[in-house]
Formats: sequence, structure tokens, C-alpha cells
Amino acid sequence: MKVAEVGAPAARPYPPRWVWGALLVGAVVLVAWSWFLLGFLDEPSAVGRSRTALGIAAGGSVGVAILAAVAALALIRRVRWAPRLAMVAAVFMLLTCVGAVVGVPVLIGLMSPRRSL
Repeated sequence: MKVAEVGAPAARPYPPRWVWGALLVGAVVLVAWSWFLLGFLDEPSAVGRSRTALGIAAGGSVGVAILAAVAALALIRRVRWAPRLAMVAAVFMLLTCVGAVVGVPVLIGLMSPRRSL
């Protein structure tokens, strides 16, 4: 009977280090976008549904920016759940369309992790 060798557990793949920076850039872009959208609330034509749509778009952008910032900080601290949160933040960035410029590279970085600490 052969005895199985017990070794150190394999290192988990972790995203490249540049992913957290890209998430922070995306968060800043989304905050700037929401600030831009909120500027239209003072326009006379921003009444009723258009005002509601502007508020929802700006609020959603701020929410995704907060999610991306938390994911970036978690990646910096190398928390175990950080890559999953970063994936969620990148997908939501894609849905905002404005954050797609940053969301696509982040998704690529998360999908091709390397084994490094």
C-alpha cells in the first residue's frame, strides 16, 4: 500500500497587482460621471421621469464606485474574498457603460490570474 504524500497546499491564483489601481481609477471616473449627471438636475427640463432617471444613474454610479473602491482596498490587503468582489465591481462597471473603459481590463486581469504573492 502506498502512502500519499502530504505537502504544502498549492498557492491560490491571485489577480495581477495592477487590478486594484484600475479599480480605483474606475471609481474616480464613476464619481466624476455622477457629479456630471447631478449637474443636470438644476436644468428646467429635468422634471418628472427625466429627473428620476438622472438621479438613478448618478446614484448607481456612486454605488458602483464605492463597490470598486472597497474591492481595490481588499485586493491591496490580499483578502481571500477580494477577487470575487473585484469581479462583481468590474461587471457593474461594464453595466454603467462609462466604467467599461476600466471594467474590461479589470475583467481580463481577473480572468487570467497568476500565482504570485
